[in-house]
Amino acid sequence: MKLLVIQIKMIGDVLASTVICETLKKNYHDAEVHYLIQKNTYAVVENNPFIDKVIFFNPKQHKGLINLYKLGNELKKENYEIVIDAYGKWSSVLPMFFSGAKHRVGRYKWYFHFMYTEKIRSHYSVNGAANSFRLFLAQKALKKEIDIIFPKIYLTQEEILKAKLEIQNNFDASKPIFMISVLGSQRTKSLPPKNMAEIIDKIAGYKDVKLVFNYIPSQLKEVKLIYDLCLPETQTKINMSYYAKNLRDFIVFLSQCDALIGNEGGATNISKAISIPTFIIFSPCIRKESWDILDDSNKNIHIHLKDYYPEIYKNQHPKKLKKKINVLYDMLNLSLFKDKLLDFINEITINFEK
Repeated sequence: MKLLVIQIKMIGDVLASTVICETLKKNYHDAEVHYLIQKNTYAVVENNPFIDKVIFFNPKQHKGLINLYKLGNELKKENYEIVIDAYGKWSSVLPMFFSGAKHRVGRYKWYFHFMYTEKIRSHYSVNGAANSFRLFLAQKALKKEIDIIFPKIYLTQEEILKAKLEIQNNFDASKPIFMISVLGSQRTKSLPPKNMAEIIDKIAGYKDVKLVFNYIPSQLKEVKLIYDLCLPETQTKINMSYYAKNLRDFIVFLSQCDALIGNEGGATNISKAISIPTFIIFSPCIRKESWDILDDSNKNIHIHLKDYYPEIYKNQHPKKLKKKINVLYDMLNLSLFKDKLLDFINEITINFEK
């Protein structure tokens, strides 16, 4: 028997939907579990023992109704018994439908709900809704109670050894190394440069640590702006010369850091999936409940403006506040969560010294 999970993008979503693959594989041990994703997200599923085959969705090749139909016909050759569509857009719904799978599971939407044989409605009211939604999809397909699990990334010993050597060559390994997620996936998901610099100054001024920024070369100008806003003494603790050459290298390097701090996004989801302590600052325009996964008092801390000003969000979705993003970020200043940040850093450094 063959089973297919579809989650075309983004990095965090592709990682999140691996819980569906794992749940299916654990319940159908002899089945083949296939995963349809975009190639640029492959790093978060590489070596996953619960995925037997990865199929790549090409946005250019599979654009338009005819090409989506062709993709569906290619999938049809696999004779899938179950297809679970976690993405829920036409680019995933149509190939799923044309695959001819007996059981087609997805999120209820009035304009294409008839293309599914089983569907669920989203549960936004629960914490970790993004994870719960995916487990509900798996449960609907299996028609039985399932275990609650969370996304994981699987690294090889060779990869880990390589990262340790990189740290020895580029950092003072006698001090804790903090990865700073300086930029979000877009402007409305990124702390303003001055706010980010203030947080970095606070970290560097509190403990003797080494800092490395999460960025790619095309983002250097934006990252350099934040670096220049930091205090001179902070700059001496930042290694600006190091950056991961690709997503997998980033994941492997992060696995050897002591913590990640910064904007919520793919990097923070990755950090939790490899059990690295994570301090996350959510955009005021993001629904915290969706990605409030593995939040606890010590290892993973989640900060959101709603925690301090709940009245702003009364009876409206955070996305509706995008036009006020600058004002909202001004309200989400360091003074609100400084004590939580310092407690988090203190806990990390104590564990490092043990």
